[in-house]
Amino acid sequence: MPDRPKLSDLEILKNLEDEIGMKFRKLRRNSFTTHCYVLDKRLDVVGMSIPHFDGKKLPVNLLKLKKIRRLYLNNLKMNVFPIELRELPNLEYVEFWNSKISHLPPEALEIGLPIKLRVQATRGILLEGAKLTTPPIEIVAQGNLAIEQYYKSIEQEGEQANLNELKVVLVGDGGAGKTSLVRQIFGDEFNKFESQTHGIEVRKYSFQSRFRPIKVNFWDFGGQEIMHATHQFFLSHRSLYILVLGGRRDEKTEYWLKNIESFGGNSPILIVMNKIDQNPSFELNQRFLKEKYIGIKGFYRISCASKDGVETFIQKLKSAIVNVDLLRMTWPKSWFDVKNELEHLNQEYISYDAFRKICVDRKINESARQEVLLEFLHDLGVVLHFKDFELLDTQVLDPQWVTSGVYSIINSHVLAKRHGVLRISELSNILPMSSGQGTKFFYPPEKHRYIIDLMLKFELCFEINTTEVLIPDLLNVQEPKFSFEYANALAFVVDYDFLPKSIIPRFIVRMHKDIKKRLRWRTGVVLEDQAFRCSAVIRADENEKRIYIWVEGQLRRDYFAVIRHTLHQINSSFEKLSAIEKVPMPSEPEVCVSYDHLTLLEQRGLDAYIPDGSTHSYSVKKLLGSIYSINRGEEEMLTILRKLQNASDDEESLLTKANQIVQLQPNFFGLGVNLNALIKKLFK
Repeated sequence: MPDRPKLSDLEILKNLEDEIGMKFRKLRRNSFTTHCYVLDKRLDVVGMSIPHFDGKKLPVNLLKLKKIRRLYLNNLKMNVFPIELRELPNLEYVEFWNSKISHLPPEALEIGLPIKLRVQATRGILLEGAKLTTPPIEIVAQGNLAIEQYYKSIEQEGEQANLNELKVVLVGDGGAGKTSLVRQIFGDEFNKFESQTHGIEVRKYSFQSRFRPIKVNFWDFGGQEIMHATHQFFLSHRSLYILVLGGRRDEKTEYWLKNIESFGGNSPILIVMNKIDQNPSFELNQRFLKEKYIGIKGFYRISCASKDGVETFIQKLKSAIVNVDLLRMTWPKSWFDVKNELEHLNQEYISYDAFRKICVDRKINESARQEVLLEFLHDLGVVLHFKDFELLDTQVLDPQWVTSGVYSIINSHVLAKRHGVLRISELSNILPMSSGQGTKFFYPPEKHRYIIDLMLKFELCFEINTTEVLIPDLLNVQEPKFSFEYANALAFVVDYDFLPKSIIPRFIVRMHKDIKKRLRWRTGVVLEDQAFRCSAVIRADENEKRIYIWVEGQLRRDYFAVIRHTLHQINSSFEKLSAIEKVPMPSEPEVCVSYDHLTLLEQRGLDAYIPDGSTHSYSVKKLLGSIYSINRGEEEMLTILRKLQNASDDEESLLTKANQIVQLQPNFFGLGVNLNALIKKLFK
C-alpha cells in the first residue's frame, strides 16, 4: 500500500475540485480536451488541463501540485500572465492557447522556460493567440532575451510612450480601385485614368482621435498575380487590412481573405465593395463571410468615382483604427528617437554599422538591445532587416526600393523569353543604375546581389549555377512530356481550402537539386534521387485546390517521407491553412480517404474498411504500409536526415526535423532508437 505522502496529490486534487467548482477525470493519454489530470506511477499529478478556467488568479491548490510537469490553461480569461507559476519547480510545459493575456511581466522569465508564440515544443511556455501588448508581440516572438532587453531599456530610461501608429494594408485584384480609394482618403481628386500600382506604394497619414494623434501608413499593394509572392515581405499581424473589390464576376474574394489570414492572423479586415455606380447590384454574402473569417469588421459599398459612401467609410475606418489594441503598445523613448531618425533619412538603405551608430548616439549601447530594436523595426515595416550573412549589411529604409527591383526583374522581357532563367550579369540591363533612367529608384551594381539574395531567401528563385538563377513563377505553363510508372507508384494527395500560389514554386526551389532533366513547369515538377533510387511527380491542380504526389522506386516510402516533410514545412509557414492529406484507393484512385482517419482506424485495431464512394473493402494496414514502414531502424532515418540536412543545421535544428518526421510517420522507429544519439552520429 502506498505511503501517505504519495497520496497527497490526490488529496490536493480533491481540494482543487472544491475550490474551482469542477470535477476532474483521470486521463491516460495526453489529449487534453476537457478538465482532466494525468498521474504517474507514484500517484503524483504530472499533467493537468483546465481549458476554460475564468478566475482572476490561479487556484491556490493548483500551486500545491509541486510535481506537475505539464499544464494546459487554454482560453484563460486573465489579462496578466500568472507569475505564481514560479512556485511549480518541475514545470516543463505550459500552454495558454487563445488566452486574454495582454501583459507579460518580467517575472515570467524567472520560471526559466522559453516563451514561444507559435512553435510547438516539448518544453516552454506557449502563448499562441494571446493578445499581447506589453511587451509588444514582436518582442515576445524574438524570445526570452529580447523580453529581458525590452524591460531593461524601460527600467534604465524610466520614460516610455505609446506608439500610436498602425499599418493599413490594401489588397485586392488589379483594377479594383485600391489606389483610387487611398486618393479619396487623402482628399485627392478621382482620376479615371489611374495607372495600376506596380509593387507597393506607401503613403503616410495622420488624424486626431478623441484621446491622441494617430499615424497611419497606407500600403497599397499591386494586384498583379505574379507579384503576390512578394507580399510575404510585408504582410504582418500589426496591420489593419482593407480588401477592395471591384465587382467583377471572376473576383477572388476568399482567395484574398485566406491570404490575409495566412500572413496577418486575426488582424481586423474591412471589405470595400467599390464601383457601385457601375454595378449597383454588386453584393456579397456578408453573414457567411463574417462567420467564416472572424477578422472581418465591416462591409462598405462605395464609389470612388461618384464619392457615394466614401465619407462614411473614412469615418468607419478611423473608428476601426482607434479600436486596434496594438496602438496602445509602449516603447522606451530612445527607441522612438531611433525610429524617427530612420524615417527622416532621405535614403533607400543604410549599412548595419550606420544603424548601430544611430543607436549609440541615443545611448543604446548593448549589441543585444540594438538587435532587438532592429528586429522590432523590421516587424513594424520601418526597415527590412535579415540576419542572413549575405543580407545583414543592408538595412532597407524604403520597401518600395525592394519591390520595385523585384518587379523589374520578374517583369523583364528577358526572363519572359527564357521562362524564368536569369543571368546575373544581365541585371545591369534590367535594373536602373541611375535616377536619370526614368525611375524613382536606382540600383548600383554592388546592390544587385542583395536583391537576388533576398529573392533566394524568400524562395522566389534558386541558383542553377554560380551565374544563373531560375524563377519558378515564370516557368513554362505547359507540362513537358515524360514517362512515369504511375500504376506501381505510391500515391498521395493534399486537399487545400485555399491553395497559395507560392507553394509549388517554393517546393520547386527547396527540391531543385533533385529536378530530373529540367522537367519542371509552373505548377509541377519531376524529381529523381540516386540515394533512394526513386523518382517522383508532384503536380498542383489550382482549380481543384489539390496537390498530387506519386513516388516510384526501391525506397519510395523513404523518399516520400522527405517530400512530405518538405511540403509540410511550407504549409506550416501559413497561418490557418487547411491542408488535408489523403490516400487514393489502389483500384479506385478517384476515391480518397483521409490519412488521419486511416491512422485512427489503425490505432483502434480496425483493418477492413469500405471508404465512402466505394463498394470495395480495403486493408487499413496495407494502405498505410504503402506510405510508411513499421519499425524502421537507424539507417533508414539517417538516410532521410542526410537528405534533409542543410549546411546551416546544427544538432538542435536537425533534431527538430527528426521529431517532425516521426510525427508525420507513425511507428517509424523500432524500440530503442535514440534520436539524440542518432543526430550525434550523423554529425560525427
